[in-house]
Amino acid sequence: MRYSWLPFSLLLAAVLAFVGAAVGTSRSLAELLVRDTERSEAMRTEADLQRLKTLLLDIETGQRGFIITGQQPFLRPYEEALLELGQLKAGLRERLARAGAPSLSLQRLDQLVRQRLEQARVIIARRVSGGDAVMRDLGAYAEGKRVMDDLRFEIDQLSQGQQQRVADADRASLEVQQRTTRLGRLLLGAGIVALAFALALMFRERRLRDTAEAGLRQANATLESQVAQRTEELQRALARIRSFAVELERGVEAERRRLAREVHDQFGQVGTAIKMLTLSLRSKLAPRTEPLVDELQNMAEEAIRSARQISAALRPPLLDELGLEAALSHYLQTLQRQSGLTTTLTLDAADALAPDQANPLFRIVQEACTNVLRHAGASALRVTGKPWQQGGVDGYLLEICDNGQGPGDVRPDASGLRGMRERSTLAGGSFEFGPAPGGGTRVGVWLPLQVNEAAGGGDAGGTW
Repeated sequence: MRYSWLPFSLLLAAVLAFVGAAVGTSRSLAELLVRDTERSEAMRTEADLQRLKTLLLDIETGQRGFIITGQQPFLRPYEEALLELGQLKAGLRERLARAGAPSLSLQRLDQLVRQRLEQARVIIARRVSGGDAVMRDLGAYAEGKRVMDDLRFEIDQLSQGQQQRVADADRASLEVQQRTTRLGRLLLGAGIVALAFALALMFRERRLRDTAEAGLRQANATLESQVAQRTEELQRALARIRSFAVELERGVEAERRRLAREVHDQFGQVGTAIKMLTLSLRSKLAPRTEPLVDELQNMAEEAIRSARQISAALRPPLLDELGLEAALSHYLQTLQRQSGLTTTLTLDAADALAPDQANPLFRIVQEACTNVLRHAGASALRVTGKPWQQGGVDGYLLEICDNGQGPGDVRPDASGLRGMRERSTLAGGSFEFGPAPGGGTRVGVWLPLQVNEAAGGGDAGGTW
């Protein structure tokens, strides 16, 4: 496994070898095309040189025929050769210069061609004006022969140069072909060898990976079994913790209920007794008045009110006596009277809730209302409840909505939200916090109507 880079390196080397062979072949083809172009150019130039020689011979032939016969038709080869010679000379000189022919040779060739054409023109003109007398001028014949011999020599020299170019191009092409063949065989052979080694190593790597994967699957199976066992243990522990939390919550509520009764019975009775004694003392002192008696009566009444408020805060008596709807209605009316917040309560089929579910819902409404007063800056608060099916489970949905500034940047782990979420979870339901549809903040709690007995009536696992 540590050497998995090796087959990839060999594959890369094989690819590079094939690419190198392709690039080398492409370059060789390009070079062969250049050599072929040079060879074609040289052969065309040589053919033009031979054509030049042929045209000069046609001029010589036409001149002699006209001198001998004096008839105009014998000048036709001469005239046609002159016409073609003018077109041939320009292209031929350009190709010879491009091929690197010596400039002196080109100048001498041009000079000899002009000289021979001038000789032919003069002899023809003399034959036209002097008749047969021109045939006895051996000097002109000898001079024309000399110029033609020089022309043949120059043309042959230039032709040999073009032939040498053809031979050089053929030799260079052969060398390119041989070099390309050797390089292609070498690179293709190296690529095939590298590819074979890479495939062998990849097959070996595949076998090692299959073995490792089998070991991993076996380890995963063992690990999954251990995880499943551990998960089951954690779930049992979580169920025990939840059950303990539910029992603890019940114990806290029972203690609240006991303390509420104690405060109401003890402090309330003591305050009432003090108030009665004060009233009796006032009647005995009448018609005389005593400010201390009035102050004592006011303190007794304040003690009675405080005892009632503390008792209601610990455990609203209406919650146990008349149920959730009456307790919430009294709480919201008190909240509206004390804070000026407009409150609305609408509960449908609240009696479908179990008695153990009324207390967490009441506490969640208390905490939500406290958050509204502290943070929302709202002027109205609406509490609604209705039966609601969630995931195929019948439940009850309670919503608290305000018209304040909305949730904003409230942290999801804030203490108030965390407390409401924990209460809904312990009751077996789910909790949601976010913006209200018309603006403001919405708090939603969903509790199942049928609760898991194992959790003491408060641990049904709903997700909402």
